[in-house]
Formats: sequence, structure tokens, C-alpha cells
Amino acid sequence: MAINPIQAKIESSPEEEIQELVRRLEEKKREFASTQTELPEEKEILREVLQKQVEDGRAGAEELSGAAPAVTHVLTDDLKEQADEVKKKEKREEQLSHLVEIALTKSIGEAVKVAQKANPYLLDELHDHLVDDYYDKLVQLRKLKAL
Repeated sequence: MAINPIQAKIESSPEEEIQELVRRLEEKKREFASTQTELPEEKEILREVLQKQVEDGRAGAEELSGAAPAVTHVLTDDLKEQADEVKKKEKREEQLSHLVEIALTKSIGEAVKVAQKANPYLLDELHDHLVDDYYDKLVQLRKLKAL
């Protein structure tokens, strides 16, 4: 049975996701260079790249479910449990930390699905946190130079 490309993108490993982010980041830098536009800081470029990744995860989850925000039946039991855990956390920071942990250990797509199930309003804040966390991770892996 063939794997849906959107499903494959959502279910990528953290390592594959980092490779994809680095590839998109380099592509974006080349795009800026080719248009002779002033190159923004890498963190700002990463912000754009991650926004696209989050949107892809969200669109993929919606396409798989066949309905816009109702992605509940696409979630595995594990992700449903994760969404319930996020809902139980009283503080927004705790919810976001849990979502970032999912993104870093599983995938951004899975974190997006959990956020949509738990509280769709967390998506913007998740994006902001992911920029910082993935930037730090890419610097740590020496894929980027620290500012």
C-alpha cells in the first residue's frame, strides 16, 4: 500500500525533519541572495521556514481527516493521550513545553495535530517557541552559527 506523501511528511522523524528544515533554510537563503535582497538574520529566515512547516502539518492533518478543524480521528491513541495531557496542564507555558517536547522528539506535524486537538489557539505560540528551540538545536548541531 502506497504511503500518502502528506502522511509521510507528518510522520517524519525528528532527524529527517531537521534535515528538511536545514534544506528549506538554505533554499530560502539562496532565494534572498538571488533576488539581491538584504539577507535577514538566520533566526528570522528560520521563523519563515518553520511557519511553512507548521502550515504543512496543519494542512496535512486537515487533508487526512477530510475536514477542516476536525482532526480527531487522524490522531493515534498516543497523540490523543498527549492532547489530553496538554489540556490538563493549567499554565500555558506547561502546555507549550509539552508541545515543543512532542515536536522535538516526534515531529512538528504531530505537535501541530496535538495542539489542534488540545487547543488550536496554541499554534501561534507553538510556532514562536519552535523557532527558538529549533534555532538552538541547529546551532548545537553546528548547522547554523550562533548570533
